[in-house]
Amino acid sequence: EDADEDEHTVSDRRARRKWSPTEDIFLISAWLNTSKDPVVVNEQKDIAFWKRFTVYVSSSPKLAGLQKREPSNCKQRWGKINEGVCKFVGCYEAVTKQKSSGQSENDVLKMVHEMFFNDNKVKFTLEHAWLELRHDQK
Repeated sequence: EDADEDEHTVSDRRARRKWSPTEDIFLISAWLNTSKDPVVVNEQKDIAFWKRFTVYVSSSPKLAGLQKREPSNCKQRWGKINEGVCKFVGCYEAVTKQKSSGQSENDVLKMVHEMFFNDNKVKFTLEHAWLELRHDQK
């Protein structure tokens, strides 16, 4: 019986659909557009906000043909993006403070990726998200 339970868990994990960079970028755009409306954010409960957010994401013609995401999926993915990008920003700030005059932006990014890996023991795979968020004040 335990073996059947383990098998079921593994198949559930396989069924989970990965987020594409296009979906991530649209998710970020939706977050920026829905979270910057102070009236809406202040008056909405968490569940209502994520439902509204999911409707915004689902309405994109860029994502037509893809399976719709549930509000909980969007909230969870945004949390992962936000956490990873915040850690990357911390590394970026640390490296840029130590930057020498001869270093290019590519040199800096290489060092940031190395620092991120050393600090987190995983590669940073959300550069597309960081590029979308890097000039946004949060």
